Amino acid sequence: MSNKNNIFFLLLVSILLYACGQGNRERSKIPPTPFQAENIQNIASLEALTDAIRSNPSVAENYFKRAIILHKMGDSKKALEDINRADRLKQNTGKYLFVKALILRDLKQFREAFAFAQSAEILNVETPELYTLLGDLSQQRNDLAIAEQYLAKSLQIAPFDGETYFYQGTLAARKGDTSTAILKMNKAIEMKPSFKLGYSKLTEILKNKRLYDSALAVNKSAILQFPRNPEFYIDRGLVFSKFGRLDSALVYYDKATSIEPGRTDAMLYSATIYFRWKNYNKALEYYEKVLEANPEIPNINYSIALTLEQLGLLTKAEEFLKAEVERDPNNTQAIIALNRVSGQINSALGVYTAPIPVPTKKKVEPAVKPVVEEPRKLLDTARIKVNIIAPKKKVNIKTDSSRRLRF
Repeated sequence: MSNKNNIFFLLLVSILLYACGQGNRERSKIPPTPFQAENIQNIASLEALTDAIRSNPSVAENYFKRAIILHKMGDSKKALEDINRADRLKQNTGKYLFVKALILRDLKQFREAFAFAQSAEILNVETPELYTLLGDLSQQRNDLAIAEQYLAKSLQIAPFDGETYFYQGTLAARKGDTSTAILKMNKAIEMKPSFKLGYSKLTEILKNKRLYDSALAVNKSAILQFPRNPEFYIDRGLVFSKFGRLDSALVYYDKATSIEPGRTDAMLYSATIYFRWKNYNKALEYYEKVLEANPEIPNINYSIALTLEQLGLLTKAEEFLKAEVERDPNNTQAIIALNRVSGQINSALGVYTAPIPVPTKKKVEPAVKPVVEEPRKLLDTARIKVNIIAPKKKVNIKTDSSRRLRF
């Protein structure tokens, strides 16, 4: 990076830190947002709508309103069920399709979300929220020029919408313009301090640019705004881990699991640190917590087995490796580890057993594209006169005697 770029980045970081400090001072003067009261209100609304649906299950609007509340509370699967019911009861309603697109995006079903968002636009939904959604979904499709147009259209209607600035920031990041991305995301947080995703993404970008002090400053603002959100403590742990402060990282991973005991990602981060420190007993403790919380975590049996192997508990390690291979017979690393551990056990017993063959990667033949017949173009013969082309006549050309071939 040139000296000019270094100066620009230092200036940008200084502005960012000042803005975060200003935001914290402003928030110290204003009472915190009553998120708990909002949650209580959502629960009360949910109960009232559920009673209304029981009384009359054929009113589409009640399902629509309940879907919005469920989505806001983070239950996207149930929200999708409700919005689907509303859509069946009252088809081709633009606002229903818009909410369905929002929910599908949260479920990472981007293609379907984009299709429903476009349908909402066709049905004359012209809100900044829809254009911002289409801007984000266009980015997911790598249609960056279209995304830029939708986001600009959203800001024309609502020039102070924080979420739109956030997605302009993600668009800039995709284009490799990190400076613009940081400025846009910081503006998004200033305009909408309740936008959680903005803090996490901005922290991640600053962390990856090794601007650790700035990343920690943004993360501190997030924690002050959302002190009971485990996500931000994990983000803080990842920043500390990135520049080698593993002891501090552990503190924040543990803080996240104290708020939400089922956060397996935080447990895995902690287990990895202890394994790197060769504190295998502590690593095993965390890996076992992960297994108890969610046995379907990929490679969890394999991780436990490697830790047991380091502790010299080969028989137990072999059991976990067999379980991993049984679950995924194509797990090459688990098969290699199982052959190694079983070999050590059998060698001590003076027994020989043939190792499990390691599956080789099959050569994937390129898929043959199916031949798709082009649709026939139909002409309205009542309006268009079609002249039939006569077949070509055979032309007899006489031999040129002056150009006879000589042998």
